[in-house]
Amino acid sequence: MFGSSGSRVLNVINISYIQSRSKRVWVRKPLGSPMAKSKIFRITPKPVLPEDEKAEIKRLFDNYKNSMKSIRHYFFEQSLKQAESGEVAQMKHRLEDQEHERLMEENRLENEKTAMLREERLKIQAEKTQQNVLASLIKKEGEAKLHEIQIEDFLTKQMSTPFIQAENIEKAIEDALANPVNFNFALDLNGYVYRGKDTSIDTIPEEKRERLNSN
Repeated sequence: MFGSSGSRVLNVINISYIQSRSKRVWVRKPLGSPMAKSKIFRITPKPVLPEDEKAEIKRLFDNYKNSMKSIRHYFFEQSLKQAESGEVAQMKHRLEDQEHERLMEENRLENEKTAMLREERLKIQAEKTQQNVLASLIKKEGEAKLHEIQIEDFLTKQMSTPFIQAENIEKAIEDALANPVNFNFALDLNGYVYRGKDTSIDTIPEEKRERLNSN
């Protein structure tokens, strides 16, 4: 009567319960069965949770999300490490080695260029220093020669100056007594000099008066 479809329904119904001590104990309602008519219009009330319990549930859920995120990140990094050991990673390392060699060669050439420029600069500085030292030595030598000439001139003048000797000291004393020298002098407002202690202004004509040089 039911055919094959009817037998499947009977099989579903038959496996929906187990028999325990001659009693039928239902495990669950069959999957294809509709909702019971007594529960169609039943609205299940939403459970009301306290605020502290909500906060605790949220904290646990956040911890769970952070833990899962860390685990996923860890497995992702492990997968990248495993992938780097393959052919692509070897190619990448080979390219990095080539780039490193190129940079090292470029650095070596730049160092050689810098060393050459430094040597040229030091050579120029050494030449300038040598020239400055030579010029300084020539200048000092010239100053030394000029100083020697000045000393010789001074000694010559000192030697040419007459000195009182022991044999003519009496004659020098007589000459000094016969020709006394008075270093006293006076000045007027016009700048005229009147030498001597007892010199009278009226006895010297104006055209013969000595006047100080303004320079």
